[in-house]
Amino acid sequence: MFKQFATAALILAACILGAAPVSAAQYTLKMQTYYSPTTAMGAKYFAEQVNRLSGGRVEIQVFTGGELVGSANILKSVRNGMIDIGHGMGHHFTERKTGPLESGLPMSWMSAVEAEVLYERRGLKKLFGDDYARLGVVYLGPTWAAPYHTLSKQPIRSLDDMRKMKIRAVGAAAKMLSSVGVNVVNLPPEDIYMALTTGQIDGVVYGSAAEYKETKFYEVAGWLNVTPLIDPITDTLIINKKLWESFPENIRAAFNAAADQTRWAYYIWGEDESLNVMKEIFKDKMTTFPEADQKILDKAAEQIWEEEAKKSPDARQGVDILKDFAATKGRL
Repeated sequence: MFKQFATAALILAACILGAAPVSAAQYTLKMQTYYSPTTAMGAKYFAEQVNRLSGGRVEIQVFTGGELVGSANILKSVRNGMIDIGHGMGHHFTERKTGPLESGLPMSWMSAVEAEVLYERRGLKKLFGDDYARLGVVYLGPTWAAPYHTLSKQPIRSLDDMRKMKIRAVGAAAKMLSSVGVNVVNLPPEDIYMALTTGQIDGVVYGSAAEYKETKFYEVAGWLNVTPLIDPITDTLIINKKLWESFPENIRAAFNAAADQTRWAYYIWGEDESLNVMKEIFKDKMTTFPEADQKILDKAAEQIWEEEAKKSPDARQGVDILKDFAATKGRL
């Protein structure tokens, strides 16, 4: 799926670099993503597109989850130059008051198109970019990851079903589920498979059907609730400030164009692959929440938004953007 973007990338490269011949790499950079080797397609696609769009002048080596630094240290390591480029999630970075808002609070947006509107048209991208600038790094923008669906060992057809289980969730999603009576367990991704196997947890809120296949979680939990807690969860691309300022304009243009392309690449792959996985693995084992439960979740999400808004003036501004948009869509 990612290869379908290659032709457009090459055309754009010609526009960015003109008739300049492809040369040996002038910049060899390190990029840390929090994704595992089997799910790091988005980061690898970004690296490939920067190389194409720069005419081969930039080579990026992608390091997957934890190889150089852990997910919580990506921002700090980009700032101090230990790594050049980071691919992480805002809520991993505890030094950021707007991090959970950037990653996506529950029910913030319910499609990648809604996320695009909120970031590009309603001001979220500038809000987060200014926040990253104050912390000493350059924000290249968001990438759309995947919806948050729930995988479980037994079917979840209602919140009452979910309340009888131990569900792994993190961040604002965990807060929301806890607030409606779900027994939430906080586990790192690398412990999920074993926890499902041993019964430490009964289900997990982690990603899409495609990601549940890639991680093999479906082997030990065969039911999928496809009511999204958010769609999509949002990742971030950041780069070292001194490095960025050292680039000529055409190299910066290559990075910006690659970031824009990558924003949609992983999401499109995930959407397409998830449809295949649903048909292949979860065909007769998919459920949704009833409308009454959805309203309970919406109300709980609104309370989480207000808690986040209290963290800083920027968080307040971001939540106000979400509330205005949700009201326009008839969700508030």
